[in-house]
Amino acid sequence: MKPFFAIFLSLLICSAAFPQENSSNPKYALSFGIADNFRLDKFALDIAVKKIINETSQLRLFLSPRITITNNDTEYTENKQTQEQKIINYSIGAGADYLWTLLSNEDVNMFGGAGVIITYGKNTHEGTTYFSNGTKSAYEQDNPFISSGLRGTIGVEWKVNEKIGIHSEYLFTAVYLWSKSENKNILNDIETQKSTSKVTGFNLASGVLFGVSIYL
Repeated sequence: MKPFFAIFLSLLICSAAFPQENSSNPKYALSFGIADNFRLDKFALDIAVKKIINETSQLRLFLSPRITITNNDTEYTENKQTQEQKIINYSIGAGADYLWTLLSNEDVNMFGGAGVIITYGKNTHEGTTYFSNGTKSAYEQDNPFISSGLRGTIGVEWKVNEKIGIHSEYLFTAVYLWSKSENKNILNDIETQKSTSKVTGFNLASGVLFGVSIYL
């Protein structure tokens, strides 16, 4: 991932140093959300297409995929036990924002927006403990979820040149959330206990996202 960003930043610097004249106003833009900061080891993978309606209004369609995988193996020498854990979290969100310009000063624009979002995802947690007497105890937990609701944004964009803009925005969401939890306990490959529960409710969240827009 780091070589990709090194090449990308090099192209960005070259574009800023040697801007090209644009004979027509751009009609579309591709936006890429990088992360909640500019660390190169954390990539948000947000992807959006913006339709530029006029100088002060835009329509943005976006996808927000997320995935994290964690493996943790622990060995206890005192009681000769070994634990293995694997956690997988993934989700994909999709939606649309209507954006409008709040303030404009040469190459720097302040914008706001409102839109809708729907997200589906699943969290999986698996663990196995191996005992010294040969017994194996395991558990499995699956948490599928879906949420939908409204979101708003306020941000600032700096137009490096006619083709590239760098932006930072503060996002806040209010969604209705539904989730289900399925739990299994397994002893020596035999299921001993199983339970299911469901949770519904409203969730409020916020965050900061940095990104780059390429105007077409």
